[in-house]
Amino acid sequence: MMKKLAALVLALAMVLSMTAVAFAENPPAEFENNNEEGVAGNWTNPDKPTGQGNKINIKKEIIAFNPNATDVHAPVVTYTYTVTPAAVSGKTVTDDGEDHLPENEDNPVTAPVNAGPTAGLVVIGTTAGTAGTAQSAAVGTLIFTNTSTWNTAADGQTNEYDITLDFSEVSFEKAGVYRYQIAETISAASYDVIAMEDGEFDTVFLDVYVDGNGDIYGYVCMNGNENEVDPDTQTKINGFVDGTPADGSDKYYTYDLVLSKDVVGDGYAVNTAFPFTVIFDNTIGYTSSFTIEQNVGSGSTGLTTLTGVPTDWNAVVKVTDGNAETNQTAGDITIKGIPAGVDVKVYETNNVAGVTYTVATSVNGGEAQTDNNVISGSTPGSAVAQTNKADHESTQKTVDTTKYTAVDKKQTVKITNTLLLISPTGVVLRIAPYVLILIVGVAVLLIGFRRRKASAKED
Repeated sequence: MMKKLAALVLALAMVLSMTAVAFAENPPAEFENNNEEGVAGNWTNPDKPTGQGNKINIKKEIIAFNPNATDVHAPVVTYTYTVTPAAVSGKTVTDDGEDHLPENEDNPVTAPVNAGPTAGLVVIGTTAGTAGTAQSAAVGTLIFTNTSTWNTAADGQTNEYDITLDFSEVSFEKAGVYRYQIAETISAASYDVIAMEDGEFDTVFLDVYVDGNGDIYGYVCMNGNENEVDPDTQTKINGFVDGTPADGSDKYYTYDLVLSKDVVGDGYAVNTAFPFTVIFDNTIGYTSSFTIEQNVGSGSTGLTTLTGVPTDWNAVVKVTDGNAETNQTAGDITIKGIPAGVDVKVYETNNVAGVTYTVATSVNGGEAQTDNNVISGSTPGSAVAQTNKADHESTQKTVDTTKYTAVDKKQTVKITNTLLLISPTGVVLRIAPYVLILIVGVAVLLIGFRRRKASAKED
């Protein structure tokens, strides 16, 4: 009896499993299954198309750059995708004759393009948008906040996102090809203010192929509203992506900055935290909110604010040598994910009481700017860009980067303090009496010689 019951349960489980498969939602079609960029849909046999389901993904690519391959935070930006019927007057599509039975191989089919209906169409980005109507577009969004992160590489790392078009509730009036226009816009006033570089195009066109039963069996995506689409059309692309013949991906360029300290000849100050005034120069005018990261070394104190417009990050940080004998990088502060185009100005205050240094500042390992006899002073209360160098400060140096340009290596500012020992004072006072005695003695001898010569002449 138990064996029969177990067999019944197993059979029921198998039936439920097959039922779940049968009713599983078709996954969104991709523009890759025809081995042609921007095309989805295969014919398993001549004149017999394969259904593609009710959903399709087009792609959004953001390529992020950083020489250290650091994961970086995105700027605050929302991408909006507005889908409307395309203008299709006089436009046609011609297929490949080889997709038909032998008797029709030499007779490719040409069909007019219809404007795609938006009623019931849903665009899904970060979340599902509101369905379109006969009178209104279908709209969806991809939302990025400062908590969103992008992978980077020195030569660019692609971060890919789906924009799904759900046709489940769309009714087509007949068999044919239906074309949609998909326009991409951003929430910011321009790409300039979010430190991003716009792709070469912001609009794609989607052709949807519908059979005699109202089912979708293929798609073609293009970055142009072509008049005559055929197998050789060169504008087919998978969405807003890096492709041929045009690059529709957006770019984001960042870099990392390492602040380091070296103390020479002064073992007492190896673990002293020297104040570095750090000014983020945003003259380029970025207005988005950004988030950066930092690694703070042993004994050092980093930035207090890591989110906001770049000038919000200005601070007096404190950097230690760490351990000059065993690990020169122990106290380093690494600031990660700074948008390219934001320059950084750095100078140091000597806060070691009663001690004077020569201070050498080197940017990216280049020739150092050396300041002699930097005397002691107090730690600054706030970060203020240097206009006139004080006697207790090093000369301000700048890390200079360019927007929309990959930075080829990590940026560094290294400040080296070399102790100046004071020579023993009062040396002249100590030897002056002996010098005076010597001078008097010589004078006496000279006077004596003269008198002896005078006496000899008188005799």
